[in-house]
Amino acid sequence: MRPYSRLYRVTDWLHFVPLPAAGWLSRPRGAAALVGGVLAWCGALAFASAINQAFDDRLDRDGKNPVSEAFGRRRAIALSIPPAAGALALLAWWSPDGLLPAVVMMVAAAIYSAPPRLKRVPVVGTIWNSIIGVPGFFFAGRPLITELPLRPLAGLFALLLLVSQLLHEAADRDDDAGHVRTIATEAGRRGALIGALALVLATPIAGWWLAAGAARRPAIVVACGLFAVFWGGILGTRLRTDDRAVLQRMRLAYRYTALALGCAVFLALDLP
Repeated sequence: MRPYSRLYRVTDWLHFVPLPAAGWLSRPRGAAALVGGVLAWCGALAFASAINQAFDDRLDRDGKNPVSEAFGRRRAIALSIPPAAGALALLAWWSPDGLLPAVVMMVAAAIYSAPPRLKRVPVVGTIWNSIIGVPGFFFAGRPLITELPLRPLAGLFALLLLVSQLLHEAADRDDDAGHVRTIATEAGRRGALIGALALVLATPIAGWWLAAGAARRPAIVVACGLFAVFWGGILGTRLRTDDRAVLQRMRLAYRYTALALGCAVFLALDLP
C-alpha cells in the first residue's frame, strides 16, 4: 500500500480536507452535501497528486516519487482516474452544486502538471496553485466568496498557499532546474524567499481588508499580525539559506503554523 499512498500523497493534503466543511458552514445545505463534498474533495486531491507525480517522475530524486520505481508514467496516469471519477460521482449524487468547482479544480490540476504544464511558467505556475486549492471551499454547497464568513477564509487561504508554494519552489530548486521554470530557478532561492517574506508581511493587511464587517475583525488582524511577526523573523534570517534540508523543515513548520492561523480565523468568524 505504501507506493499508492505515496502516489496519492495523502499526508501532503490531509490538512486541506476541512475546506469543504468551512464552505458548507457558511451556507449549510444538508448533511449529505457535507459528507459528499468532503469525500469528493479527498478524491480530487488524490487525482491532483497522482497526475503531478506521474509527470514529475523524471524530476524528483532520493526516492521521493514512486512512479519511476513502482508504476511507470502510463499506469500512474491511469491510477489518477478512479479518484477523479469517484469524486464526480459523489458530487452528482450528494452535492450537485460542487460539480462545477470540482471540474475547475481538476482541469486546473491537470494542465498544471500535464501538457501544457503551467508549472513550467514562472509566477503563473506559482499562482496557479491557488486556482487548484480554492475550489475546495465550494464542494459542499454554494457559499458566496464575496461575503462573510467565507471571504477571509478563502482569501487568507490563497495567500498562505502562495507562501507555501514559494517555500516549496525554494526547497526543490535543484530538482526543478533544467526541467521546470519556477521563481526559484529564475531568481534563485533568495528570490523565492523574498517573495514569501513579502506575502507573509502582507498577511495582517490582507486580514484587515478581507474581514471587513466581521464582529471580531480586530482578533483576526491580531492573529495575522502575530503570524507575520513570527514568520517574518524566520524568513528574514533565512534569506541566504541554500540548504535544501533546512528549507524542507521550514516548509513543514510553516504548514502547521499556517493551519493554526486558519483555525484561529475560523474560530473568530461568526459561523451559523
